[in-house]
Amino acid sequence: MSSEPDSPFEALQGRRFAFYPAIRGIEHNEWTLEQETWSEILAKNTLSGDEIWVPRNHLGELSSSDRPVMIVGLKRELQYRSGQISPYRKAVVEIPSAPQPRLSNEAEPEPPPPLRDSSTDSLTFSLIGRAILIALGVLFVGTFFAFEGVRNPIARLFEADTSTTDQNYLNLTAQDDYYIVSAKLGPPAREEWITDEKAELQFQALFYPERHYVVILMGGVRNEARYIGTVHEPHRKILDAARLSSGGDASAMMRNLPDF
Repeated sequence: MSSEPDSPFEALQGRRFAFYPAIRGIEHNEWTLEQETWSEILAKNTLSGDEIWVPRNHLGELSSSDRPVMIVGLKRELQYRSGQISPYRKAVVEIPSAPQPRLSNEAEPEPPPPLRDSSTDSLTFSLIGRAILIALGVLFVGTFFAFEGVRNPIARLFEADTSTTDQNYLNLTAQDDYYIVSAKLGPPAREEWITDEKAELQFQALFYPERHYVVILMGGVRNEARYIGTVHEPHRKILDAARLSSGGDASAMMRNLPDF
């Protein structure tokens, strides 16, 4: 087997691993590393024996734990079709437009021009004046925020509040399990397994509603789940992604969390 020096995938040699999210079109998600080049890796399915080349630009970080298998994060969802790996794109259903009315062969006579009313003219000028005042007001607000150093002031006005009561979740590490998290942050108000018990990867959500965040644990089996990150409650914005032993973080896994 040939490999580049200091390759982050050297840790996969002689070990079984799983892709996350799993590659669509392949039922069994357990692999071994057969070969790697500067641009891609060759993975072999442990059940079917099929081999696939996966480009390195689709590969993310490796998990810090190998129990029961190591996890190779994918930067985007992939699919296996016709013996090749390609990005998965969801089908877009186009709604047909309404049929256009058919024009008559004979041109209809033009209606007579409407009579002008002085009250209509005054109303038009009133609306124009109001629009000018509103535009000047928006310009004033934008200028004020610009002097205050705020980027995109209109977006700032409607930006969702993702503040939290504290940032104690920043003290958590990828080695922390449920009991260590509870010791550092206190017992959660509510906890929930957000994946089916038979899923290859287990995700647990620990809710701290008074602090406005949810702590996420992940593992191959439920009693070995470890901290991978924190999201805001209720907006689900990623607040933290655990640093992994391979040198990266768990951002790719946090962006692909199951719905909860």
